[in-house]
Amino acid sequence: MNWPDRIDNYCAVTGFPRSLFVDGTGRVVGTWIMGADYRVSSGYYGGYPAGYLKRVRALFPEKRSTLHLFSGCVDLAAFPGDTVDINPDRSPTYVDCAQTLTNVPLDKYDLVLADPPYSVEDCEHYGTTMVKRNLVMRALQRLPAGAHIVWLDQVLPMFRKDHFMVEATIGMWKSTNHRFRGVTVFRRL
Repeated sequence: MNWPDRIDNYCAVTGFPRSLFVDGTGRVVGTWIMGADYRVSSGYYGGYPAGYLKRVRALFPEKRSTLHLFSGCVDLAAFPGDTVDINPDRSPTYVDCAQTLTNVPLDKYDLVLADPPYSVEDCEHYGTTMVKRNLVMRALQRLPAGAHIVWLDQVLPMFRKDHFMVEATIGMWKSTNHRFRGVTVFRRL
């Protein structure tokens, strides 16, 4: 599926106006303004903002095997898939460290949604330590060619350009007094 088709599907499924565009380099750029809906369906600190999973799912309708990395209490009704978390109390499919993913058969996934802790203060809420984003991206090199990673963060992780291509960068505003975040879409080469 190409990006113009993904964007058309996004508009059709979500009903939102066209806010994503293919730029002159072939990369998708855009902005999502999530609005003042403060609900987090999971009720979990740091959970995805209302509507986020619907938007991402609309961009990838053909994907059949999704992995939620740093899953916490992700709403699997909104976006079905397997989960990875270091905290066994979250009942993930795989209890594993995101920096190694040794227990996860990455070759079976064609889409990964990642939302790591953004700061030390966030880690205190989760009872974890900060991850080294470059090690997470190194572990994700085991994904099959063509797999996509949707990375939600305040930081662009270091990655190898011979393993991943950035296909989209989307700025995301939740509402006033909330952190600005970036959605980066990588494709495994």
